[in-house]
Amino acid sequence: MLQEIEEQPRALAETIREERAKVERLGKFLRERDIDLIIMVARGSSDNAALFGRYLMEIRTGIPVSLSAPSVYTLYGARLKLDRALVIGVSQSGEGEDINRVLARARECGAFTLGITNEPTSTMTRIVDETLLMHGGREQSVAATKTYTGQMMLFYMLAEALTDGATPKLDFEKIPEYVARALALRPIVEELVARYVFMENCVVVGRGLSYANAYELALKLMETCYVVAERFSSADFFHGPLAIVERHFPIILFAPPGVTLPGVMSLLERLRELRADTLAITSERAVAELCTRSIRMPEELNEFLAPIPYIVPGQLFAALLAEAKGLDPDKPRSLSKVTRTL
Repeated sequence: MLQEIEEQPRALAETIREERAKVERLGKFLRERDIDLIIMVARGSSDNAALFGRYLMEIRTGIPVSLSAPSVYTLYGARLKLDRALVIGVSQSGEGEDINRVLARARECGAFTLGITNEPTSTMTRIVDETLLMHGGREQSVAATKTYTGQMMLFYMLAEALTDGATPKLDFEKIPEYVARALALRPIVEELVARYVFMENCVVVGRGLSYANAYELALKLMETCYVVAERFSSADFFHGPLAIVERHFPIILFAPPGVTLPGVMSLLERLRELRADTLAITSERAVAELCTRSIRMPEELNEFLAPIPYIVPGQLFAALLAEAKGLDPDKPRSLSKVTRTL
């Protein structure tokens, strides 16, 4: 897991280089097709990447994006009207049976189908109209890291390809370098995990473009550290879940700059009153001053480029915490790399 976390700058740069021309052609084709709905279908970490894609695509393109409920297709056999829809399947292995069945059914219903996967010879690639590939090499760790960020990168590229020329560019080409800088924070994370060795439960908070990272870090903590980790947006956390917080209760927050920051600050002020144990991944001095502990990110990172670099300290935290607990993050109990469900 740690090796694959370290591989991410190279993997992301390779994905940009290898898929750029294909994504640009695909974007032109989809604009001409006049797509007015995008549906994502995924499970696990890929579902978290799709959640990020939903926020980014809606913000950048104005096209409504829905996260599919696979059982609507696989168990209830519903036939949807998808003539002007783009249906995107997201799967590290490309072998998820429910994901592939949804893609096949969506294509029958008139949708243009796109697969995002790490495996060029997988079943998914034979089902969809077009495929976008991650280029990080085979992922061995059960806990996805480089494929999660690789999927996010492809959503950056696709979102930009679907926008008109008047929309300011995202400069996603800078992200691999920011990820390399985030990896340099490993000594700080190693020092931090010693304080959380006996953590059994926690909450992870993020909002907007960082909401998916809250889901992803919580999943990593559950599958590698066996920590019961709930995830919320900073807004939703005020609506009931705040009642679980007591003195020293651990809460991890993604707090990048941008429009979601005031809400995070308000939550942190309340958590400070409750004497919670707060750990923020942030570039903001004001956030760090409100928290028990913080991991400081580069100040020049804007909210649109932050999601991939910000998850890297979270990945390191989960892998290193597992080791500190005497667990093997590469062999989580009861799990396998490919999960087959319907």
